Amino acid sequence: MRFTKNKTPDQITIRRAGLFVSKKVTADIERAAPVAQRLVREHFGRRPMVPIELVVTKTNKLSGLVTQALAVAAGIKYEVWRDKALSLTERPGDIYAITVAAPNNSIRIVLNAQRLRRRKGQEIGPTLVYAMVEVDQLCRKGGPDAQLALARHELGTHVLNKAAVKKLYKQFHAAEDEAEKATQKIMGEVVRNHRRQEAEAQRQVPAAAAGRA
Repeated sequence: MRFTKNKTPDQITIRRAGLFVSKKVTADIERAAPVAQRLVREHFGRRPMVPIELVVTKTNKLSGLVTQALAVAAGIKYEVWRDKALSLTERPGDIYAITVAAPNNSIRIVLNAQRLRRRKGQEIGPTLVYAMVEVDQLCRKGGPDAQLALARHELGTHVLNKAAVKKLYKQFHAAEDEAEKATQKIMGEVVRNHRRQEAEAQRQVPAAAAGRA
């Protein structure tokens, strides 16, 4: 499967799912998402053109939102996936965010507001950069195939043999390694740029003072 390009690039929507989801975390995510998207686009030198839905939720809703997105994208009937959880969200309390294929050639990023709030927002930037790297991965040729195959397997509509399942998890681990390395590189460059800007600002202060003297 390959995503069909959308006429409107960088289309991001954001919503909260569940009761009492932090408005502050949601606002912080809304501000940071376009920046993360730009950083990842500059890193890879390409521009994924698919709609991206950011869903800010709580731990107890995360698994259901992921299953819903993948199951519907995989063409699985509601009565089959209702109240089911996939191994991708086996430990939802440990998840900051997870990025999955969604219906209508879109991508859903599900963010755990409780997990992010415990870190006082410090992880929002890196989390969104990581998620946008995953968006890039899903937009590549065959990008969503592994996720959709796993969903069909675990929900019982197309069961795979052990070798095929092992191959899927190998692909997931490789994607995770790439996303981790790319995120570290991108965030490292952000920190270096910030330090350069601070150093330049400090150099300008004495110059400005000398000019006034």
